[in-house]
Amino acid sequence: SEHVSDGLGLEPDVVVPEARLVEDLGLDSFDLVELLTLVEELGVRFPDDVAVGLETVGDVYDEYSARAGRIARSG
Repeated sequence: SEHVSDGLGLEPDVVVPEARLVEDLGLDSFDLVELLTLVEELGVRFPDDVAVGLETVGDVYDEYSARAGRIARSG
């Protein structure tokens, strides 16, 4: 979450699981692309069909955790 808050210029205390990306954090389409880029820098890429369904910080974290776990198990 610190990587994301720093990368998007957000205060860490607002980047909480229930925070909605657009409505609560005010992210626009460019910010959402930046968010996906930050996640990729951590070693996980979300397919487009998954990325469009992400609504909250918790959604991003859960998807990241699931995919990172699969990578760790297969690597």
